[in-house]
Amino acid sequence: AIAVSWFYGITQFCNDVKEMMGFSPGWYWRVCWVAISPMFLLFIICSFMSSPPELRLFEYDYPYWTTILGYSIGTSSFICIPAYMIFRLLSTPGSLKERILKSITPETDTEIPFGGIRMNAV
Repeated sequence: AIAVSWFYGITQFCNDVKEMMGFSPGWYWRVCWVAISPMFLLFIICSFMSSPPELRLFEYDYPYWTTILGYSIGTSSFICIPAYMIFRLLSTPGSLKERILKSITPETDTEIPFGGIRMNAV
């Protein structure tokens, strides 16, 4: 939901859904994809990380380093999303409101710094 609504663009995604199904998703789905789902996922991750359960299998207690290793592997799959969000907010010029609006707007071909490679060509 985060990648589709923030990077691909919620308007483009809704246009694609309309093209496939014949109707466009309503405001409820747009709000869920853009705001509610990311906030809910952030709450779940933060609440889990604030009080992680002890790992135990029958009578065996896992060492602390294995727990840290497991959390590191699990975190590596999604840490790029908030890291990129923070990077975009810090590197974009303008006021905080302008930076937030710019950060949630899909990037154009000219904004992507990969030389001649077109990252979002359709």
